[in-house]
This record gives sequence, structure tokens and C-alpha cells, in this order.
Amino acid sequence: MCGGRGTRLKRGEKPLFEVCGMKLIDHSLKALKKCEIIAVTSPFVPKTEEHLRNIGVPIFRAKGMGFVEDYRECSLYLSLKGPVLVTSADIVYLRDGIIDEVIEFYKKCGKMALKVIKNSEAVGINVVIADFEGEQEEEEYIVEDIININTLEDVKRAELLWNSMKKDITLQEGLKRS
Repeated sequence: MCGGRGTRLKRGEKPLFEVCGMKLIDHSLKALKKCEIIAVTSPFVPKTEEHLRNIGVPIFRAKGMGFVEDYRECSLYLSLKGPVLVTSADIVYLRDGIIDEVIEFYKKCGKMALKVIKNSEAVGINVVIADFEGEQEEEEYIVEDIININTLEDVKRAELLWNSMKKDITLQEGLKRS
């Protein structure tokens, strides 16, 4: 999902905003590299659509009515069936494998839907049954290694954590070589 207006960040098209050396949309694409991707955009993000086209990502342009509304529009139009992973493109993944863990947890949880949370708040990663109308009983999965970017304060937190983790990895690699 990458079609929001990005009004809280106030920096243009949020999916193209760089955090930790990468565009937000590219953080998501990297995390979703093992998944079949359909980028749901809107009329509010023409430069994001151009970026996605240039790198060969399929696009569905929704009306731009909101996260849930745009997902539903895409799902109905494409006649999606069964479980679908729906993610927001404004997330910085602080380590690899988070999406794999979410998918594995969903497969074992026994519920129709899954909502990923951090600090008791939804982070914009969900699994839902695409062709089911009505309320879906959901499980929650807690994750700590992501930051949902909505404000410049979120950007600062992400940059600090990212740089701290890079230093730790560099130190560990140096110790292994010694």
C-alpha cells in the first residue's frame, strides 16, 4: 500500500522519502522480495508510480480513499482469493526476515486474519482473507524491529537505530576476523 498523501511527514510523496539511505518503498520491496507484489497506489503518488514502473513492479491505481478502502478496491478488481499479505510502504525494517516470520506465524495461528503490532499499535502489516466479506477473527503478532514512519521524529529514531545496528554488525564482523 503506497498511495497515501503523506500529510503528517510533509515531505512530498512518502514512499519516495529516504530513510536510512533508501526510499521507504524500497525498504518494503526488499522486505517483500520473496512475495508476489502488487503495489496499490493512488492519484496522489505519480512519482512513486513512475519509480515502481521503472523497476518493474506491477501497479494497481486505486481511487485514494484510504488504506482499507484502496486495499478492498484492488482485491475486488483483481478477484484476489485466500490469505493476502497487506503492508504499508512507510516501514523501515531494521533486520531481514521479518516478513517471513509474520507469514510463518500466520500459517500456525489458526485465525483468519493477522495484525502486526508494536507497542500495542498496528504497524501496517496484516494478513487477511481477500475474498471473505465481514469481520475476520484476528491474531496479533508483536514485532520490535520495525519503525513505521509518520513524522520526522520517527525518521530520527529510525536513523539512530539503523546506524547503531550497523556499528554493532561492523564490530561483530571485526571480532570474528580477529
